[in-house]
Amino acid sequence: MERVLRFPETELPGEVHFVVIGERPAGQTMGEFRPTGEIPVPDDVELAYVATTTERLDEVPEVTGLRLSAAGDDDLRLIAKRSELRDLAVTGRFTDEGVRALQSLTTLESLELWSPHITGDVPLPVHSPLIKVKLGGSSLTDAAFPHLARTSAAVVGVSGGEVRGHGLGVLGGMSTLRYLRLGSENIEPGCLWRLGTSESLAILSLAGPVDCEAVLSFAPPLKEIDLDHVSRADCARLLFHGLTVNGLSGPPRLADAYARMLTAPDRPSGIAPRRRVVTGERDLASLVMGPAPVLLVFTRRDCLASEWIAPVIDRIVAEYDDELIGAFADVDTAIGAAASMNVGRTPTVLLTRKGEELLRLPGIRSHAELIRRVTGTLGLPMPGERLFPAGEPGRESTGEPLLGSA
Repeated sequence: MERVLRFPETELPGEVHFVVIGERPAGQTMGEFRPTGEIPVPDDVELAYVATTTERLDEVPEVTGLRLSAAGDDDLRLIAKRSELRDLAVTGRFTDEGVRALQSLTTLESLELWSPHITGDVPLPVHSPLIKVKLGGSSLTDAAFPHLARTSAAVVGVSGGEVRGHGLGVLGGMSTLRYLRLGSENIEPGCLWRLGTSESLAILSLAGPVDCEAVLSFAPPLKEIDLDHVSRADCARLLFHGLTVNGLSGPPRLADAYARMLTAPDRPSGIAPRRRVVTGERDLASLVMGPAPVLLVFTRRDCLASEWIAPVIDRIVAEYDDELIGAFADVDTAIGAAASMNVGRTPTVLLTRKGEELLRLPGIRSHAELIRRVTGTLGLPMPGERLFPAGEPGRESTGEPLLGSA
């Protein structure tokens, strides 16, 4: 079965991204195009309109996803009239009044809003089957927490300079909450303890300082924590108590070794890892044809997964500075680089040596997987093996994998 969507005869300013949710041959699961006229769409294909402007938004047919920039309150009121929208991500300068209009939506599964003018003190579309809700903006306050708690979301993100952590306790009462991102560095000491009533929170992500005592009080059910900033001592303590930290987990005896991998490398200040920025196809060719292995990452500026993967690439390069070169290529600015390596999505990780492709990873589920695949391909020791070579005191020859499942 398929439906027909009618697009304008002249190209819209944005493009349509498609994702296949059914069975398809490899390589035919996602992509983008600029549609015009009538487009037949199979039932197992979802379409999202993506644009950096809201111009001609009223000419976009009933797609299931909208990802827009530069939106205002009037644009949100127009979006609120859509009856089939499941995925909505909007940035701009809209206010709480614009957000209020979205209450009429009843089909949303994912909602992401960012504006410097929203406080979050406005009801969300609670009649929608929301799975993910992320709010952000410099004026966002703790008033957002009660409204988030009234949704059925499993994934919640709150990022704002005015967020202090008061009211976090209401999120602890959400039976559906599995992942929480607190993107403010201004969470006040002691406020994290308010989440202690949560019986479902499995993953916690923090932009600000970590309160180890509070975090350890959540486990179980807490299994994993992602931290933007963490001291080596705190990192080692969390690992020792069995938590996965930034995608890495392992036996308690290797907690210190893994903490060294996840935090600032032991190197004189001012010396950076050998990270290269690829500027184009010619620059890329000269890099990958060199004698040293190259860990190359294709990224895109607006790709959240690219932001997630960049820190661990730097950590790998820092750990193996004498054996590996790290390089980043932005597919939008490094002209021809992605095409020359047959890269069609971001982030994609390539490992090359003397012009030969050794490893290609178009999708990474965790930091641990990336470290394991790269070191295994090159035959490099894991960080724990550097500290405890086989046969030396402190290293048990159990044969167990150094990394637990991520």
